[in-house]
Amino acid sequence: MASSTGPGDLVIADRGFWSVEFVDAFTASGAHLLVRLQSNHLGTTQSELPDGSRLSLMRPGKDVRLRAARERRVLPKETTYRVITFTKNNKVVHLGTSLLDTEHYPADELIALYRQRWEIELTVDEIKNHLGPGGPMRSRTPEAVRQELWALLAVHQAVRRFAHAAAADGQVVDADRLSYLRCVRIARRSVPSQHDTSRRKLTSAWKEAAREVRSRLLPTRSGRNWPRAIKKPMRWPILRTRSGRTKVEPGRWVNSPTKKVKKHRGAGRPVPRTQPPSPPERRSEPGVVNPAP
Repeated sequence: MASSTGPGDLVIADRGFWSVEFVDAFTASGAHLLVRLQSNHLGTTQSELPDGSRLSLMRPGKDVRLRAARERRVLPKETTYRVITFTKNNKVVHLGTSLLDTEHYPADELIALYRQRWEIELTVDEIKNHLGPGGPMRSRTPEAVRQELWALLAVHQAVRRFAHAAAADGQVVDADRLSYLRCVRIARRSVPSQHDTSRRKLTSAWKEAAREVRSRLLPTRSGRNWPRAIKKPMRWPILRTRSGRTKVEPGRWVNSPTKKVKKHRGAGRPVPRTQPPSPPERRSEPGVVNPAP
């Protein structure tokens, strides 16, 4: 992904990615990073900054240097980055960023920007379920799949630009309050009727569509919060959270166990050998002695 970024881009990522190699790959292209840090990736504090953040320093480990040498890559001996710390639901969160200027990039703005990272999940849902087929793609060749993907991305971008322009038309409202599904339905309904029409009619149709999509606004979107959890298989009908390993909550398998009958429960196990049945014992008649075998 680093090769597709450039100057002016800001890459926002969840924790688990921060390293010297990760920072070097993206900053070499001119992009900047805003990534959540693990508690053991805070580096060595160099100085405190006016907005409460601090400058930290990290160096690549021995294994990283040897791997880079084998691959003939040159890594910096040390990397300076900025650590921003804030509290969320009584939990301390650390962010690492390559934006070191506190005047142009205040910590509060970067924190608010990071909290919008999960919006990408809604974008994937919009493309997959509201705009696309909602399942596997119809194409069966790599080139056709690539073409279908580009078509979905192009139409999604057009619908989003329409929503943004409609939100700025007249009294400005937040574009998140415009229903994406409603925009898609308006476009599907209006596109066939606008075939081979004049520019004046297209402008009038666009204004009418903007008024229609603004007629019913969604409520203000609240902050999204979902605890990280480790889902156990069915034989462990509990849900353990990383934030509280001592707390155990019943999982969904306790209240709604499966009713599927598994016929081959012992599949893969060795079948025990059965002993051949012994011959029936011969019964002797009175006064007759059985001959020896």
